[in-house]
Amino acid sequence: MQPRIRINTNAIIRRQAITEDHHCVIVDDFLENPRELVEFAAHNVVEFSAAKSHYPGMFNDFDDDAMTEFYRFIRSQMTKHFPFLRGDMKMSTFLSMVTFRPDELSVLQRMCHTDPAPDPGRTPYAALLYLFETEELGGTSFFSYWKKHGLLKEVEAMELEEPDKAHEFLLANFPTFSEHAKYMTESNEIAELLCTIPARFNRMIFYSGRIPHNAAITAPELLSKDCRKGRLTLNVFADVLPK
Repeated sequence: MQPRIRINTNAIIRRQAITEDHHCVIVDDFLENPRELVEFAAHNVVEFSAAKSHYPGMFNDFDDDAMTEFYRFIRSQMTKHFPFLRGDMKMSTFLSMVTFRPDELSVLQRMCHTDPAPDPGRTPYAALLYLFETEELGGTSFFSYWKKHGLLKEVEAMELEEPDKAHEFLLANFPTFSEHAKYMTESNEIAELLCTIPARFNRMIFYSGRIPHNAAITAPELLSKDCRKGRLTLNVFADVLPK
């Protein structure tokens, strides 16, 4: 049985500026029972599967029934910090681990990204809970696209149809792709690094999925498929109505 999430009611909520106009929320010591999640993941690692999207690792769906307090926290607290309505939220949750070596990354996984919004009238937000002790596994970086952002949209379409063609296109337009494959953790000709939120065990961050972001993995040799050692996170995606 999946452990029921229990929020630490004494946890302090603080805001971290990303730009003059954007911020994220950070809550340390977020859960009362974070190690229950780690142990649940470790005992159910066979349930993890390859991600269906562009996520560079594996994931395991997490039941909404266990997330009641977390979802209530988003509705009651995050609406104080971000311009979206409490009602009609569509939320989904999964446990995940980044596991890909740099040479296993697709071209899209080597770039920062924004989260998709299925409906143009809605806005994507994300909550990320770090469930690993080794902080060198990396936090989350936020970026601002340069003017070549339009080219990246072409790449996304190419990657779905002809991955080799997408790679050739990137080589011709972005010098970064002539270098050894790596996770994007700093400014390059694709985007400017704005800030990085360091990882910390039982730290939750909440942010708009419209801000380009990426896992800040500078030591990929530390990645592991062992839930007690790897970059285990609890991810919540909230599809919301803007105010």
